[in-house]
Amino acid sequence: MNTEVKRSNWNEFMKLFSEKNRFRPTRLGVFEGEPGEMRDYWLEDGLPLAGIDVDDHNATAPTIEIMLGKSGAPDSRTMTHVVRGAQSANIILSNGGIDDGLEIKDEEGNTTFLRFEN
Repeated sequence: MNTEVKRSNWNEFMKLFSEKNRFRPTRLGVFEGEPGEMRDYWLEDGLPLAGIDVDDHNATAPTIEIMLGKSGAPDSRTMTHVVRGAQSANIILSNGGIDDGLEIKDEEGNTTFLRFEN
């Protein structure tokens, strides 16, 4: 089930979402293009969620940063994925109401998918 997050609530939602899901292993990808001609790019697999920040200084096109990795851990790989010109954000919930991930669409029509692995 997808539930849209209202833009006016993005800062608070992303803070709570980050706290609730911190250190859960993720899979991060981007889908570009229109159906039928869509390309997908899977950027990482297995890094834990470190946090999500919203920079809304440009109110019509906020920037969302997804930070992955765990500094100081034996595997100290980190990654930050930036979505510029964010237009919508949807939380993906399982049938049991557990967070399965997040979808963020940008102004160019690309969609960033953050999924949690079991």
